[in-house]
Amino acid sequence: MKNIKLIFFALVSLLVVLPLYTYAGTITNDNGVVMTEEEYNNFLKAYTEDYIMLMTQENYDHLKEFDFSNVQTKNIYVETKYNPHLGITTDKVISKEQFDKINPGLKPNVNDGGDFEETTAKEFSLALIGGNIWNHVTATATWKSIPSTRSFDLIGFRGYGFRFSEGSQQGTQVYKENGTRKSVSYGYNGTNIKKFNRSDGINAGYGISMNIVNNTISYLQTTTECDVATTIDHPSIYASYQHAIKDITLADSQSYTLGGSGLGYVFVFNNGMYQYYDAMNGLYLTY
Repeated sequence: MKNIKLIFFALVSLLVVLPLYTYAGTITNDNGVVMTEEEYNNFLKAYTEDYIMLMTQENYDHLKEFDFSNVQTKNIYVETKYNPHLGITTDKVISKEQFDKINPGLKPNVNDGGDFEETTAKEFSLALIGGNIWNHVTATATWKSIPSTRSFDLIGFRGYGFRFSEGSQQGTQVYKENGTRKSVSYGYNGTNIKKFNRSDGINAGYGISMNIVNNTISYLQTTTECDVATTIDHPSIYASYQHAIKDITLADSQSYTLGGSGLGYVFVFNNGMYQYYDAMNGLYLTY
């Protein structure tokens, strides 16, 4: 009888503990998407926490198809100084340690008679996630401070030896307003995207013009992503993010083609529009 009681007590204890164990290690994001802690940590290899916490169920289901044990990444930190009086922009790639020490904002430019210049800094990252046939690429620009000029920024990819899956191209602008995470989505068939096909009809890249929110915000990040498949051995993917330093129209922001001589190895302007962007360095990965 004593042994029966002990077995009964052990079974009851197990039933009490099991529900707690089953739900341990899961994370629910702002959209109610439930993911395991392992999945969350995998997503962090290619995305920021704020992006993950706004991920949709559709996006989550799609990303689970890829191999997060096979992720290539590259990133840069860039300091930008812009003098609105002279219309001069200077970019400098810096270390993470320098990036962390920057105090962004407006400050006197002692070399220009008391005029002011804006100093901003942003991190730009590129990630390539492996798959069976289709791979997934994502590029993200995260601002350390909110830029004063908010017009149509450009973000996009150019592929060499990659073909892009039509319908997979998308963009997301993440921001925080009054402490709340919010987002703006850009679809593959929207008016803000411009896609390019090779002569054989294969999609070779695209750009998205993101109209940066003009609200009072405390955080700003832009991301684009899509599926790509290789067409040659050792293909390369190029990513570029260009911030508009002056107000422009959507049509002006889309007056580009794609090419290696363009801004960030991606965006080629032939009508002088290049001067309206900060010409930040791009990134590339070879698969």
